[in-house]
Amino acid sequence: MNMKAKVQYNDLVGTAAADISDFYLNSLNDYLKQRYPNFDWNRYYCVGCSFYASYGQYASVSFICNDKIESKYCRISPSKEFTLQDFFELFKRFSIVMTTEGHVDIEVDEKDDITI
Repeated sequence: MNMKAKVQYNDLVGTAAADISDFYLNSLNDYLKQRYPNFDWNRYYCVGCSFYASYGQYASVSFICNDKIESKYCRISPSKEFTLQDFFELFKRFSIVMTTEGHVDIEVDEKDDITI
């Protein structure tokens, strides 16, 4: 799995940043241990997550984990429905910035904010 977000056309590209909820000790690994009793936290260590949504109707999440036994990375996905609310409850703050290609490195000064 390439660790870069992509969709069919990539009309917008960018970055994401998040602070994990304090309820999970700021750790996706702790979240998995709390929510999924069959998550083998002795074998897998969660280092990230991947989220996909389409038209606000469909959403999926997977967790990128280091398999400490096989010495490789794998994706672990919940078998039960994972809602948008479930996803956003993982975080106390979540930020996404996207631009059209070629504008990824621009900066906009706060004094140039315009409210419409």
